[in-house]
Amino acid sequence: MSDATDESTLRRDLMATCRLFGLYRLAHIDDARITVRAAGGVLAKPDDVAFDRMTVEDVLFVPENAADDRADAETLALHRAILAARPEAQAIIEVTGSAAGAVAAGQAGVLPISQFSMQFYNRLGIEELPEPGDNRAPGTRTAAALGQHMGVIRRHRGMLVCGRTVPEAFIFMFYLIRSCQIQVQALTGNPDLVLPSHEVAEHTARQYERDPTPSGKREWPALLRLVGRLAR
Repeated sequence: MSDATDESTLRRDLMATCRLFGLYRLAHIDDARITVRAAGGVLAKPDDVAFDRMTVEDVLFVPENAADDRADAETLALHRAILAARPEAQAIIEVTGSAAGAVAAGQAGVLPISQFSMQFYNRLGIEELPEPGDNRAPGTRTAAALGQHMGVIRRHRGMLVCGRTVPEAFIFMFYLIRSCQIQVQALTGNPDLVLPSHEVAEHTARQYERDPTPSGKREWPALLRLVGRLAR
């Protein structure tokens, strides 16, 4: 596959991810950021385009070590640092609002109380807010907290995931947000939650990991068709 075809596919997948965020109301205005590794730089969603209005032509290409006033500079620096630390990662998605932000403020993190959330059991890093005087480069702290996990809880901010493909990153974040929504609703309706044993939660998480098909690969063709129908 040529570099041009590769970037074309990445642009399409980033656009589709944005459209799906709009369709499923996973983000509003600028409380989600999406960055995709590309040859010579990164692809990003511009801040001045709504999620449900994104087109392939709207996707920004930001060269290495460059900036673009249509994309948040701090986010670009953070995501670039993570991509540098995780060479197998193709895409990063970060959310800061709604249920993900609420769960990120809690001590317990993402609880294994649903089929969705058990895949994340003991598989999310935790990044605390920096102390005054912590002058580490942007992204260094987040990359360290992420480690080799699929995602990280950014305390008092939200959640971040990385994926080997754009579809994988989307599916990770989709179910992470759904897990947070279920958790917030469950705690509101019944604070005395029944938690599975460590053995059950770990077994379920390992079942997800043993699936030979990468996350998103099965679902993505149907999601692309859905985005295509909505665009007509």
